[in-house]
Amino acid sequence: MRVACVLVAHLRARVEWRRQPRLRGTPTVIVDRSGRQPLVVDATPEASGVVAGMTLGEALSRSADATVLDANEPAYRRVFEQVLVALQGVSDRVEGAELGTAYAGLDGLEALYGDEAALVRALGEAVPGDLSPRIGVAGAKFPAFVAARTGRGPEPVTVPGDAAAFLAPQPIGLLPLPPDAREGLLRFGLLTMGAVAAMPRDLLIDQFGHEGRRAWELCRGIDDSPLLPLEPEEAVVERIPLPFTSTSLAMVLAGVDTLLKRAFARPVVRGRYASRMDLACLLHGAPPWEKAFHLRQGVGSWEEASRLIRRQLEDDHPEAPVEELLLELSGLGEGAGEQGSLFPDVREGRERRLAEAERQLRERLGGGAALYRMESIAPWHPAPEMRVLQVPLDPSGGDTIRPLALPTPVEVEEGPDGLPVAVWLEKEWQRVASIEDRWTFDLWWLPAPISRAYYRVSDEDGRQVTLFRDQHEERWYQQAC
Repeated sequence: MRVACVLVAHLRARVEWRRQPRLRGTPTVIVDRSGRQPLVVDATPEASGVVAGMTLGEALSRSADATVLDANEPAYRRVFEQVLVALQGVSDRVEGAELGTAYAGLDGLEALYGDEAALVRALGEAVPGDLSPRIGVAGAKFPAFVAARTGRGPEPVTVPGDAAAFLAPQPIGLLPLPPDAREGLLRFGLLTMGAVAAMPRDLLIDQFGHEGRRAWELCRGIDDSPLLPLEPEEAVVERIPLPFTSTSLAMVLAGVDTLLKRAFARPVVRGRYASRMDLACLLHGAPPWEKAFHLRQGVGSWEEASRLIRRQLEDDHPEAPVEELLLELSGLGEGAGEQGSLFPDVREGRERRLAEAERQLRERLGGGAALYRMESIAPWHPAPEMRVLQVPLDPSGGDTIRPLALPTPVEVEEGPDGLPVAVWLEKEWQRVASIEDRWTFDLWWLPAPISRAYYRVSDEDGRQVTLFRDQHEERWYQQAC
């Protein structure tokens, strides 16, 4: 058996670097606070002397200037699952071991890629570069793992025919043994795998039982553990950026409905039921907010899914401004879902008819979305473009949600006091006869602060135009209504 170990060292830290690039190159400690005391689950190399399993107090005593982050295991697991899916695109036999460690079978695939080197290279290229994967290749899983651990760059490490000689100088800390068995080997002065391999097997069995035999075999390169391929799981993933960063629950719900319509319009989902939905909100200045919806009875339509998600989000929703939404449907099956009502939903029937009209119009026009609905998001908002969204009636075409009443840049001539005296409209300067109204607002606390001075002006013919001066950009805009 030829197997490759694909290892992402410090996966948790690398995921955190994605979110907060400023942490790259700085001492960072990631802790799990679910137990009685915080325990370290990962640490960057800059946090000298800190290893997984330490208490937070012990870690800070060794690296006092380290940044401490709370572990976000669902996010780390999601990234690792994405890695496994990418590897499954190269090899049909991929096993996910502990977080950050995967194995891929190589037998029988060399001809498809040309040779084993090209196949291994394809595995490395399947993993995002910022995760810096290391790859070891051997005739069994354990030697391949050790080879990946000894790698220091993108080039794979291949174990030669004599695996025992390759393993001999490696420390016994790499052996998958319980801590007490590893400490027992150290007490006997067995510091390397070569020293363990040189011991009589029966002596190690007498002293350590099954773990002694396992250690002796692994140190000689004997590993008969089979590759356990993952069962490919059908899943549908949709994502959508919001038109602007907002804490509005109404905007989040509008985005969720758009994602649900897209997902349930996919051919792989039609006529089937989803037993799990995962929603992730990418937040501004905060870790992603994530929620999993496990359904005893699957849902077979976006309307059913929307009702379930809305009920949950009304009680539990992101508090920080949301930038992007990601939705995943999984557990797709043919079984029965939630039983529908005996009475038809008039609103749902109307929307289906409109969706059908939308598809027919799109075919005739040969373009994108043709029908939209207006979704009130924040009617109280002082910026008109943040009050209402334009949502495609049939988002399966790929169109996204957009704001209405977007302002457009305009040239304005200012008087000595900074007030508008002329506006360039319809390819000519039009004099401002009077300023009918004026108001200002300054939303300095938003992720993208908004500070505007508005003027509703009339020209000599009595026509009115609403203008505003952006105080940050020091530019004039015409505000659509």
